[in-house]
Amino acid sequence: MKIGIFGAGAVGGFLGAKLAAAGQDVHFVARDNQMKAMRLNGLVVKSETFGNTYIAKPQVTDDPEEIGACDVVFLTVKLYDTEEAVRKMEPMVGAGTVVISLQNGLVAHEPLVKAFGEERVLGGVAYTMAYIETPGIIQQIGRWGRFVFGRFVPGATARGEAMEENAPQLRAEMLKDVLIDAGLEAAVSDDIRTEIWKKFAYLAPLAGVCALLRLPLGEILADPDAKAMLGAAIDEVIHVSSKCGVKFEPTLKATIMKMFASMPPEMGTSMLIDMLYGKRLEVPWLSGAVSRFGHRNDVPTPTHDAIYSALKLWAEAA
Repeated sequence: MKIGIFGAGAVGGFLGAKLAAAGQDVHFVARDNQMKAMRLNGLVVKSETFGNTYIAKPQVTDDPEEIGACDVVFLTVKLYDTEEAVRKMEPMVGAGTVVISLQNGLVAHEPLVKAFGEERVLGGVAYTMAYIETPGIIQQIGRWGRFVFGRFVPGATARGEAMEENAPQLRAEMLKDVLIDAGLEAAVSDDIRTEIWKKFAYLAPLAGVCALLRLPLGEILADPDAKAMLGAAIDEVIHVSSKCGVKFEPTLKATIMKMFASMPPEMGTSMLIDMLYGKRLEVPWLSGAVSRFGHRNDVPTPTHDAIYSALKLWAEAA
């Protein structure tokens, strides 16, 4: 299977390296130092759970036209780079290509749908934690390496090209098997919208509170007030999701807090790392999105309002 990874960062690099090591035809789109390092030294993924992986000569470029049409393209750039990535992705999307966003947030798929049509876009969720240690070297942490994808709704393609009615779902089933063969966990969801919200219910609170307090998870859970703030942020997402037509099991908050308690105390989020290193933040698509959806549906979201109001001042950092 010819697989495009548009964004060879932490998640994209981890996923692409595992697929390439399993013999798939993987093509990376990267830029700047990451591309240069991958070309010069290869791509390294360190992982206690999934084993270390070294791709000596990854197929990497900053020009999607060099890659051409793929069977599947994963979009893994930061949310603030989505619009530009979708424009540049065009040469990689052919008549039978399926495109999957593995980005965070609730609406990451919308620019893809606008550009390529609902029929060829699958929603995706990446349950893994990784970061770029240095250019060309990715550290995957924790026991998670699960990827879920599924179709939103059937519809015509934006460019009017014929696709079989069930082609995206069939491609999803094939892709699931490809990921499993690469040693990862994978599933096809019949309700990908709820799956995206379920991840968002823990990610947005965790990312927002860690970045706001500039602290890892362990220190937040050890302080009663900080822990209460984290819990309130989870409650707000659950209340907003209900107004948006997404229903969770009543035990979701307890399940999330139990999951947090099982994580290493030094665990943070990519937004905390970006905050500490003065990089741009994804907060408009995380706590900012909770706030917007809440106001739109008359649901109070004071915790996420405060997080967004504070962090948006750094959202456009260099």
